[in-house]
Amino acid sequence: MGQPAEPDLRPTIAIIGRPNVGKSTLFNRITRSRSALVADVPGLTRDPKVGIGRLGDAGYIVVDTGGIDGSAENELSDQVAHQALTVARECDTIILVVDGRAGISAADETIAEDLRRHGTPTFIAVNKTEGLDSDIAKAEFSRIAVGPIHAVSASHGEGVIDLIETITAGWSAASSYDIAVDDDRIRIAVVGRPNVGKSTLVNRILGHDRMITCDLPGTTRDSIDTDFERRGRNYTIIDTAGLRKKSRARGIAEKFSAVQTLQALDRAHVALLVIDACDSITEQDLTLLGLVLESGRALLILVNKWDGLESDTRLRIKDELDRRLRFATFAEVRFISALHGTGVGELFTGIDAAWHSATSAHKTNNLTNLLEAALSAHPPPLVRGRRIKMRFAHLGGRNPPTIVIHGNQVDAVPKTYQRYLENYFREKLDLVGTPIQIEFKQGDNPYAGRRNTLNKRQIDKRRRLMRHVKKK
Repeated sequence: MGQPAEPDLRPTIAIIGRPNVGKSTLFNRITRSRSALVADVPGLTRDPKVGIGRLGDAGYIVVDTGGIDGSAENELSDQVAHQALTVARECDTIILVVDGRAGISAADETIAEDLRRHGTPTFIAVNKTEGLDSDIAKAEFSRIAVGPIHAVSASHGEGVIDLIETITAGWSAASSYDIAVDDDRIRIAVVGRPNVGKSTLVNRILGHDRMITCDLPGTTRDSIDTDFERRGRNYTIIDTAGLRKKSRARGIAEKFSAVQTLQALDRAHVALLVIDACDSITEQDLTLLGLVLESGRALLILVNKWDGLESDTRLRIKDELDRRLRFATFAEVRFISALHGTGVGELFTGIDAAWHSATSAHKTNNLTNLLEAALSAHPPPLVRGRRIKMRFAHLGGRNPPTIVIHGNQVDAVPKTYQRYLENYFREKLDLVGTPIQIEFKQGDNPYAGRRNTLNKRQIDKRRRLMRHVKKK
């Protein structure tokens, strides 16, 4: 069983296998998302996709890889296979997904042999076993056993939790990777594409050339932490490697940059997403924004290289920001020039406000009163003719603020009403720059599973009523 090599970082799990065996479906199941494209088409996934594992209590990162068909019929399939195996070897544990209905194939044996040579801890997930005898499904793959074999159904969720709990047994809990919110040091992660000015911004903030900068993209290869003090407050700034466009990534270090970004966000309170004003918003920017939102960190969006732009260009960029960043309206947008220092000094006002919003404590009485006011202003909809009842709310966590609402039928609350509650709490609590997570807890029925014992008189009365009903 693979133990993480570096205890300060989340361990990583790679999912590999032949095309169309259900790797992306398993990835979505483990991350509780729909990040990976899923279709009944072999070879849909080509580049590695990274997400935070949500099953089990441990903290870990999951990497979905392209399908390995075991042939070298064309250059693309050979590159996808090489990339998948290279990424997998860099992870702490591997899940080899095989098709329980199609049976074992030559490609499965080839992949298993490669994994056996490199010795990375591996688990075999026999997928698509819903409705099948699990022992029979696993027996066929015993001859390629490079690790424990588990029968799962990624699409239905059968056996997936047992697989993850077995893999992560002994790993640190997810909460142990969270930054202590009561720490007096504010940790800032600077993320963005290559050559958008991240290292220049770090140097400008520190007041000296701590980071190497040049016009070549990809100068920074590792996340680097630097402590500093400003106006009596302690900070740590983390400069990260840029997330390069997939088709231009070269080498395992650059292919794994998304994992490094997630690791840096794990250590941060506030994320600064740097965007190049000359390029406006790109798909890589949106990918990085998605990683920040998934991590739950407070966020400031910095549009760099703003100086020297024409007024009509500035208006066009602002319109595009409003249009493409509607799902992150809580984040403050600042326009800066890291090279000349324009607007950099004012960043700490937004950083401090976002940190305070993300880490502040809120009393249960205050949250419950706000919940009642929100329900009064806009009651929840009916579900099967019955009103959703929300009874009280309390703070379930910080960084990001997590509000737990208890009630009946809360599992049926629509997404639109959840967004209404998020916006209401954000406005009333004056939270800026941080996402809010709303969790619902279904109230237990105190009479569930209990039946009254009838006495002789009640039994006789029931019998008389039944005879009367039958006569009619």
